[in-house]
Amino acid sequence: MTSFPRFNAIALIAALSVTVYTAPASAQTTALTPMRIANLGFTEASALPVYAQSAGIFKKYGIDATITTFNGGGAVIAAIAGGSLDAGFSNITSAVAAIQKGIPIIILSAANLTEAGHADAMLMKARGSKLKTGADLNGKIIAVTTLGGTLQLGAEEWMDKNGGDSKTAHFIEVPSSNMPAALKQNRIDAAMVSEPFLSENKADIEPLADAFAAIAPQWISAVFVVSKAWVTANPDAARRFVAAMHETARWANTHSAETAKILSPLSDVPLATFEKMQRSTYTDQFTKALLQPGIDAAYRYGALKESYDMAEAVTAASPYLK
Repeated sequence: MTSFPRFNAIALIAALSVTVYTAPASAQTTALTPMRIANLGFTEASALPVYAQSAGIFKKYGIDATITTFNGGGAVIAAIAGGSLDAGFSNITSAVAAIQKGIPIIILSAANLTEAGHADAMLMKARGSKLKTGADLNGKIIAVTTLGGTLQLGAEEWMDKNGGDSKTAHFIEVPSSNMPAALKQNRIDAAMVSEPFLSENKADIEPLADAFAAIAPQWISAVFVVSKAWVTANPDAARRFVAAMHETARWANTHSAETAKILSPLSDVPLATFEKMQRSTYTDQFTKALLQPGIDAAYRYGALKESYDMAEAVTAASPYLK
């Protein structure tokens, strides 16, 4: 894991001329509340805390954030449960699986929104491939980054809703960066490819489907979680964290140039690539209607052993959403 120290954010703002929020006096607090927050690498899906830090939104809400990057959501949840983190990013399925196992966490806020026509991960095929329908993928090899993960759920759902039988498909793990070459060389038949590799390899691959749209036209695929112990001890800080994430979501959706300048040097993705790729979408909404589709798909395809009513998650978070 890698720390994102406070002085790095300040230096980055100065170097890139990113617009920084200046909070009105009524919104400022005298003493900032320290928060230890985790994201996954410097991926766009988990980038809201990085944007909030760099744009001064955390400071506006009285939060002194230390951001640490992790390689997987499971490690984030374990660190939160163990008390070494206060908040962190997780895909929604992993968060609910942890709750069902009795791990004392609360889903506090949405991290990103998956929206039809604006997906930053697509079911792709080699350019010129004759694959068109779900039935065409029966018995075929489909690459995902993690077996049983969100990308596989999208592919399975699309197959079954478009004439195919996902149980016949052979899913294998391939890093997203290697998927375009594997498609071009016919070592796999289809792949759930994420940005920036979608935009960087258009000469060799083309879309088969917006697979995530098969789950729902709009749904929350990732969230921020906190421990029950932390939120009980810090209810005001939890409310300010949620408010900061909501404001950052609205800001990031309308400031793509500024967010690209923040994330490009941290992620090693060239600024020119950010300018042409499909950017992540964020939301300030936290409703059962947006949270439930991904959980239903996870249960339907065995990623969750039990169903879960996301109204329970909304109820648990409701004291901190005001």
